Amino acid sequence: MHEPREVVAWTLHLGAVRARCVVHVGGDLWYAVRLSRRARCPAVAYVERDLVARRHRAFAWVATHTEGLARRLVQLGVPAEKVEAVGDLRVDALSDVVGPEAADAGRVLLLLPGSRPSIFRDLTPLMLEVTRHVRARVPDLEVALLPSPFLPPELVRRVVDGQHVTVAWEADGRREVLRRTALALVLPGTSNVELGLLGVPMLVWLPLYDPSRVPLEGLVEWVSRLPGVGRAVKAAAVRRGLSRLRYVAAVNAIADLPLVEEEVGTAPPEAVAARVVALLRDPQRLRAMQEALRSHFRRPPGAADRLARRVLELTS
Repeated sequence: MHEPREVVAWTLHLGAVRARCVVHVGGDLWYAVRLSRRARCPAVAYVERDLVARRHRAFAWVATHTEGLARRLVQLGVPAEKVEAVGDLRVDALSDVVGPEAADAGRVLLLLPGSRPSIFRDLTPLMLEVTRHVRARVPDLEVALLPSPFLPPELVRRVVDGQHVTVAWEADGRREVLRRTALALVLPGTSNVELGLLGVPMLVWLPLYDPSRVPLEGLVEWVSRLPGVGRAVKAAAVRRGLSRLRYVAAVNAIADLPLVEEEVGTAPPEAVAARVVALLRDPQRLRAMQEALRSHFRRPPGAADRLARRVLELTS
């Protein structure tokens, strides 16, 4: 694991980059391209969106999580022999995790406020305010947080200490929390799909009190950091992007169906809490979400092995 400053230094030609292959599994494609050129080695991209179509020439091979995306990339001009649907890596990552047997029997409200420190710092207090309103009406509810391993532990402690929240860092504790979860309150992102694979009902919340704080990929994210106009440019980009989306929850977007609940906009925490309470008191809706997720996200394992085999072929 390398620190961000090390990666930035490598991209700026500061220090030697030693690698036989650069494998992109998330984030900005630019980094993978830049690092592979610095190391003079091939690059492989594992993707879940079609953005790679514009940069496919920089990659020796492109892996996708679904057959549909592989076909889409070919339609966009990526050579068919260069694309392969290997499956969903998250299935392998979650192979030893079991979701709730019956969501309506769970007594845990799970919070997933993001993996970026700045987002966690801003949004966890909002989620905790939601839980205070929820607990006033559902006093026996347990609230749990599964922090990203990329978050500094001291940040997590500073934000949640004294809030009566179960914080599960270790694998056993995380599995136990997921097994007892009735509902997750979560931001849009990859975690939506992970919960979907486990059949965990969720309310996906995108608060827009300050659109400039919504994380984006690519040039706009960098422009947003410019003093003066950056925040306004990003806020406009977020609003324009949202106007084109039918769903913000990844599971809904993938299925093109409203499998889980969404809350997008400037609704105050007490209004979000009211939706959470309504869902917790509606076992039929919780079961329906769980069954829909398990139906649409039943995927075979083996993606990690297929991806690793191709990388080894390229480097042998």
